[in-house]
Amino acid sequence: MKRTQVNGSGVERLAELITQMNRCPLPESAGQAARLCLLDTLGVGLYGGTQPEAEPLLQAVMPLGCGTASVWGRKERLEAGMSAMVCGSLCHLRELDDVHYAILHTGCVCIPAAMAAAQVRDATLGQLLRAVTNGVEVMARISLGMDYMNHRERGWHGTATCGAFGAAAAAGYILDLDKEQLADALGISGSRTGGTWSFSVDGAMSKRFHPGLAARDGLLAAFLAQTGLSGPRCVLEAEDGGFYRLFAQEWDMERALAPAKRLEVENVEFKWFASCKSVHSPIEAALKIHSEHPERTPGDVVQITVEVNRSALAMAGRSYQGNSVVSAQLSIPYGVALGLLGRSGQADDYSLERLKDPAVRKLADRVTVLESEEFNNVRQKEHLSGARVTVQWRDGSRSIASVTRPRGALGNPLTREDVIQKFTGLASCALGETGTQVLRALVLEGSEDIPVSQLIQAMMPA
Repeated sequence: MKRTQVNGSGVERLAELITQMNRCPLPESAGQAARLCLLDTLGVGLYGGTQPEAEPLLQAVMPLGCGTASVWGRKERLEAGMSAMVCGSLCHLRELDDVHYAILHTGCVCIPAAMAAAQVRDATLGQLLRAVTNGVEVMARISLGMDYMNHRERGWHGTATCGAFGAAAAAGYILDLDKEQLADALGISGSRTGGTWSFSVDGAMSKRFHPGLAARDGLLAAFLAQTGLSGPRCVLEAEDGGFYRLFAQEWDMERALAPAKRLEVENVEFKWFASCKSVHSPIEAALKIHSEHPERTPGDVVQITVEVNRSALAMAGRSYQGNSVVSAQLSIPYGVALGLLGRSGQADDYSLERLKDPAVRKLADRVTVLESEEFNNVRQKEHLSGARVTVQWRDGSRSIASVTRPRGALGNPLTREDVIQKFTGLASCALGETGTQVLRALVLEGSEDIPVSQLIQAMMPA
């Protein structure tokens, strides 16, 4: 069927930008950032595969068909699309996966899609790193082109809505799509996007699947486009059904395509705390107060006030349910309670056992979360999610701590050694010490010519 010619649409220009980017060597800084992104994502995905929720997830998909693509750290093999879906979901299972300030989790979408494609096409590590870079670039630019704060406030989950675009770009590089095919893949991806924040009401598991579903859909879009199947070239800006017109109050295509000082993979932040990013500043502020008053007990607390930006309040301002890890990871009151008890906010602090701790519940129930214009400005102008925690003690005194750059945030990033330490702790749960060290060396020091199959083999359970 002959298609109507559309010149200079958003996805065509974005495909041209990526194609031009691929003609130049990957900058050293971007290559190193991509390696760290890959290491961090594999670590959180491997750890996710050891968690209780991994079992019912695999039970759900196994009847749909097996294949040759791996499930990281597991013996199961699935067809490529389902592998991308499961691995993406495992990466997001404990809220430890990387973030981008445009309210995105990028690695948990782009890397499972690229890894699945790499197994189909026997790609190399160098191709995988470039694919990851392309995917993060596209996913971030799509979000940056709109008012992503408004997008979130409308109830959308940006990782889900923007993710398929990034997954298509990542897989598209592995498949060697040309500019026209990539534009079609992005168009198809825009027709398969969605994901709402409704899970926050009852702590449902659906948030965990959003990255995986986006990875699967973007991967499929790339394969469809490779065969010549077309996607809507005006999927971003169309008057009737355009992505931006549906999902945001304000958008600007030129902002999505603007030149940048560095590639977006270098703007990826690696998490230290196992919770929604909006909880990081509150928990770190609470930890500061605990360090100043380690002798205080929950019984000494009268009231706790937490000031945050509007988006953080909407995402994580509520309390938690004792039977939902998801709800706790999206709860500022829970995180602040952990911090005031001197608990570090790592993965073990978000177990069902810890959720039942009466001391945590007692403190969380005394937390009130408020919107702060000061932190609204910090979020808009500096892309940071800050917080101020004020504790009113029973003796009449107050303790106040403010944090704008929690550990892992822009301006206070995890060091390379921090990321390696985090990876080692998480991956060893699945691979043991020796397997973890082998995988770390391959990702960080391996030649770009080595096949991705070596990484897959290193992730096989003993």
